Amino acid sequence: MNENDYLRQVATLTQFQHHPQQGPWGRKSGSVVGTRDGYITVIGFNHNRQGYLVAIIVRFKKQPQVDSLKAALKGASLPQGKGRIVEVGADFLRWEWQYSLIKPKPEDVTKLSDALRDAIKPLAPGFDGRCQECASTTMSSMTLVNGLPAYICSGCQDRMRRNVDQASVDYEAIVPNYPNGVVLGIGAALAGGIAWGVIAYGINMIFLYGAILIGYFVAGAVLKGTGKVTRFGQIVIPILTVASVIFGDATFVTLRVMKYRGVPFSWELLKAVILRIGAFETQGSNVASIIFALVGAGYALYAARKPKFKVVFQQLGAPNA
Repeated sequence: MNENDYLRQVATLTQFQHHPQQGPWGRKSGSVVGTRDGYITVIGFNHNRQGYLVAIIVRFKKQPQVDSLKAALKGASLPQGKGRIVEVGADFLRWEWQYSLIKPKPEDVTKLSDALRDAIKPLAPGFDGRCQECASTTMSSMTLVNGLPAYICSGCQDRMRRNVDQASVDYEAIVPNYPNGVVLGIGAALAGGIAWGVIAYGINMIFLYGAILIGYFVAGAVLKGTGKVTRFGQIVIPILTVASVIFGDATFVTLRVMKYRGVPFSWELLKAVILRIGAFETQGSNVASIIFALVGAGYALYAARKPKFKVVFQQLGAPNA
């Protein structure tokens, strides 16, 4: 069963509507959208690094205490073995059900969406037919806001556009602090490298996936220092990430030399290891450190992409017959 046929069946079972090419996931099959008891439900297909999944979003009135909501949902009675809650926001929860070859049964997805709605009911109220922003304009239909169904009146749509445009102008007006970004980036790279080396020494192996964490850490430090995403930062971040991983390997080798040769730490010893680290990196599996460093740098570049100041409003189309 292809995605369109599957979602049409889910729409029939839920008594919602299937909207091809519309929804938050940008797929041609679109999504199933409907409201029951004031709670908006969105069902569709998505994918991540692990493969394909069925995603369910349940939306409700914005809550002031997100942490309390998260804690309450952890104690809620939710289906086991059928995915998990992957994100909870002030006005939504998102559930993902991973699958490999065979899609979950539409009947099970329908029951799951009902269970999620029942779980959120005691914790957050549903929408009451008024604009979720101004709470004064009566709404008869939903509007897609960057693909996500919402009750937004025309006046609030105009205000949101102005706010996004102003945010873009304000961001462009920021003068980047390059020296501060470099200093914080170097500090993060040194800290990440030392942590990488010490942990590797403690477990007696190179923790390769740590390169991705270092990339994220370095990117965050550089961006915090500069104040915005720039081409300079996008060049510096991967360089510092790779340097941090190599320095971590040098720290690991230095600690091993100290242990097996019974010598104390010295800057001369660390310097000697760093000067010869190239030979270590090219030996057997140690090449993987560089590869994962590049992966970490790639992730750092992705994390350092310029924010999108964009809001798109679209009318929810006619149901797929």
